[in-house]
Amino acid sequence: MAGFLSGLRGLFGAKEELPTPQAFTELAQRMLSAEVPSARVQIVGDLELTVDAGTQGEHRIFLDNAYRAYAAESPKDRMAVLERFVRSYAEAARGLDRSPDRIVPIVKTRAWLSDVQASMRRMNEEKAQSNVYEDLTDELIVVYAIDTPSNIAYLAQDELDAIGIPRADLRAHAVRNLRGLLPGIDVKRGPQIGMVVADGNYEPSLILFADLWARESAHMRGAPAVACPGHDILLFADSANEGAVAQLRALASKLFQDAQRPLTPRVHLLRDGVPTPID
Repeated sequence: MAGFLSGLRGLFGAKEELPTPQAFTELAQRMLSAEVPSARVQIVGDLELTVDAGTQGEHRIFLDNAYRAYAAESPKDRMAVLERFVRSYAEAARGLDRSPDRIVPIVKTRAWLSDVQASMRRMNEEKAQSNVYEDLTDELIVVYAIDTPSNIAYLAQDELDAIGIPRADLRAHAVRNLRGLLPGIDVKRGPQIGMVVADGNYEPSLILFADLWARESAHMRGAPAVACPGHDILLFADSANEGAVAQLRALASKLFQDAQRPLTPRVHLLRDGVPTPID
């Protein structure tokens, strides 16, 4: 595939202008066909493909996120972004390893879940209606997924049943897995506001790490106030410091507006591992 990609880089990567959605879709189709030669990859519309690799039947790929990420990069880095997405699509086409050691928790919004379910209904994929999740707040949920080096696949109830992990044990199991998968967790404490940094994908999930917040609480007079304005951002402050909470609220609102992958602008009080919105 290397020679094929180098040719495409010369065709697309050296130009400042973006390819049209149609041209981008054709490019992704050619790259995915080269990555998985045994699969039948077809274009069904702008930024939309179907893939049939003969293992799990035909499934649909939406390229909207890939196109946005591609457009956001400098021209010299754009092809690397698309290659990353293509590897992810290829892994999904071949079939993911549903290992219990790869189950992780992901914090999402109820609005996200509604959008996913509506999309799956349009595609007549009833299996998607049984995605495994649990409530976290009135706005946030914890969705369970399989994490692999190139992909994240949301876990369905029948898959969880086959794996055999009881629902009562699922969160603790997934948090333990995520702790082992992350390269490290860095806590940066400022005068008013702190930040927790992981890998750029799972920061909101770190609100589920009880031991992390037990350690941070030792530096505070009140319970931690936390904010996850984006899927790669986790901020915190001492809830006993009204000025810090006000600053956290303002910063979370601004970052939510600017985020490429926004989550929620709300600030939450974290007590005994349970987040409660501060309204």
